[in-house]
Amino acid sequence: MKFAEKSRGHMVDLLFTLALFCVFAVSSLLVVIIGANVYKGTVKSMSRNFNIRTSLSYVSEKVRQNDTAGAVYLDHLDGETALVLEQNYNGADYQTWIYHYDGSLMELFTQKGNEVSPSDGQPIMEIPNFTIERQGENLYQLSITDEEGKKVKLTVSPRCT
Repeated sequence: MKFAEKSRGHMVDLLFTLALFCVFAVSSLLVVIIGANVYKGTVKSMSRNFNIRTSLSYVSEKVRQNDTAGAVYLDHLDGETALVLEQNYNGADYQTWIYHYDGSLMELFTQKGNEVSPSDGQPIMEIPNFTIERQGENLYQLSITDEEGKKVKLTVSPRCT
């Protein structure tokens, strides 16, 4: 009888320890799964913010680099508004076209007067929607709308007139 009680006591100790280990293992697994989901959401948000802010910074820096009288203006490329930046290299006039095409911010560098097509440009980065509008004589508003409908705007003003 003492043997049966001792055996039963050891069995209860073993089951309690095993149940405690299972609770710990399941809790650990849940913490890892929750952490992975939070990390995935953070990475997605950071990537979206990076694309939006980098593309706006890129375009505004291009405007600042070409800030000479009459060198920054808007034109149309297949019905879409494009930013045109003019430069002169070794006596020849060139244009840099920045526009949105096929889900990407595009850039096209060509000699002034050449026929241009949206597909000719090089993709800079993928962005869902990019628009540029003239707000005043020397004021341009750049805006990007992401997949979730969040709109980010940046206003740029070339200083040379």
